[in-house]
Amino acid sequence: MTWEILFVFAIILIALALFITERYAVDQVALVIPVILLLAGILTPGEALSGFSNEATITVAAMLCLSLGLVKTGAVDTLGRWAQNAPLGGPRLRLVVLSLVVAGVSPFLNNTAVVVVFLPVFLALAQRDNQPPSLYLMPLSFAAILGGTITLLGTSTNLLVYGLIHSRGFDELSMFSIAPLGLIFTVIGLAYLFTAGRSLMPRRVGMTDLTGKYEVRSFVTELTVRQGSPAVGQSLGELKWGSEFDVSVLGLRRRQRTLWSPGPNRRLMVGDTLFAKGHHEDLLWLAIKQGLAMPTPSVGPDLESEDAHLAEVLVAPGASIVGRTLAGARFQQRYHATVLAVQHLGETIRTRLPHVRLEAGDLLLIHGTAPDLDALVGETGLVPLGAVRRPTRPRPRALFAVGVLIAVVAVAGLNLLPIMTAALTGVLLMVFTRCVRLEEIYVELDWMVIFLLAGVIPLGVAMDKTGAAQWLADAVAASVGPLGPHFTVAAFYLLTSLLTSVMSNNATAVVLTPIALLTAADLGMNPYALVVAVMFGASASFMTPVGYQTNTLIYAPGGYRFFDFLKVGTPLNFLLLVTATILIPLFWPS
Repeated sequence: MTWEILFVFAIILIALALFITERYAVDQVALVIPVILLLAGILTPGEALSGFSNEATITVAAMLCLSLGLVKTGAVDTLGRWAQNAPLGGPRLRLVVLSLVVAGVSPFLNNTAVVVVFLPVFLALAQRDNQPPSLYLMPLSFAAILGGTITLLGTSTNLLVYGLIHSRGFDELSMFSIAPLGLIFTVIGLAYLFTAGRSLMPRRVGMTDLTGKYEVRSFVTELTVRQGSPAVGQSLGELKWGSEFDVSVLGLRRRQRTLWSPGPNRRLMVGDTLFAKGHHEDLLWLAIKQGLAMPTPSVGPDLESEDAHLAEVLVAPGASIVGRTLAGARFQQRYHATVLAVQHLGETIRTRLPHVRLEAGDLLLIHGTAPDLDALVGETGLVPLGAVRRPTRPRPRALFAVGVLIAVVAVAGLNLLPIMTAALTGVLLMVFTRCVRLEEIYVELDWMVIFLLAGVIPLGVAMDKTGAAQWLADAVAASVGPLGPHFTVAAFYLLTSLLTSVMSNNATAVVLTPIALLTAADLGMNPYALVVAVMFGASASFMTPVGYQTNTLIYAPGGYRFFDFLKVGTPLNFLLLVTATILIPLFWPS
């Protein structure tokens, strides 16, 4: 074993550890990989940058643009509204039909975008049926994942694996080559979810009262402006209490009249009572420094009134505040609304909120006036989950956008054009017809996926170039080869699904795809059998809330716990493992 192989293995292990711990953003870690390999002399500059020019990266970017076009024209929202109001039968039948709709859309659209649109629909359905959301949201996420296995366009991982093997001369996979297996996976998965899986899902009834759910009432404090306070006559904007004391002012009571969400130009007077939120020590320090009466628990008006409301908002991928703190995003100044609590993977955070770094899947409890909340939920990437509804501004090109997507799928499926060429042509059509604007692509595209691919693809190049992939392939072939093709398929599928449960599925695919090709060559197997095992195993992320972004998005709204995914997802993973072990060698025989 050479030092280059050892070095590549060290990079892989460090990257895996960082991906799993999420100490740094996955795309940030991914971009470091080619730079280190370039500095070590393992990759040339062209090889280090190969991820940006890779067919898979460009195709994924194009498909994300097409999905964005469908969202911006209102086509996906229209489907969601239809699904919510269509006469689909009783509660159980409606849930089944909606899950089938999600599974039917996911092969052609970005899974995350589908879940973001249908999440409020499934929550409304649960509320209408007087059922806990935990029974409804897991079928939503799992149906989106299962539907994504039907075509090469279904997930970015499918396109990535296709691009990796296509660059090595393996070009027999087409748009619908995996459709038979994907359909079988989807049928088995949905059948499980609505039979045995449903009995394993938690029936965790959430609180409909948002103040009770987040327990924020006890965290609202009254501060009274006394005579001689340096705050008298100054505006809230001039005082800068948010940046200096981490204290947010929700409202102001003056002469028995309460004003919610006072603007930065509101000047304080003696006798004003402020409804503030912050850590007790910060509030106490503010009162001392500003000459205010000592903070006392609020006994003032309810946070829900004619003038002010509470809204629960989901932070979706692509939101401008993802990866930023509330202070850094100037949230209160920008939206004139106050975040009272943040829920991240089941943990509720109520203090020191300006310094909390927000991630996709977080829930925000926001307080503000009705006009401010309406404007806020119109922001891309902030999805209202309660009574506040995202304003719809459909463009008169929704049908054209749908037609473009159908044409892209048809042209690529019939092999009239390569997938990348068809997708890029579709993007140009949408851009020049204003279905989606370039500035929207710049701001709203999920660039994390693009940079993740661009960073990890050179790792696969380094594995090939140094012989690390061949070394691992020889070891795998020696271990599982004598047990036959079915066991080898099972080994690759199981390893991929386990890795993708705790780290990026794209990174898992980059590491295992070249090993699968070389192992197949060593054993004389059909290479597509092991490649498809990796492809499907990378989508089999049902056991954890962090392995797949759609699971992360439903975690907080559904009131789930980590063990819930393990309990429901493990049997499903086992069913699909058995299915893959039996069918993949039949569809792709050696």
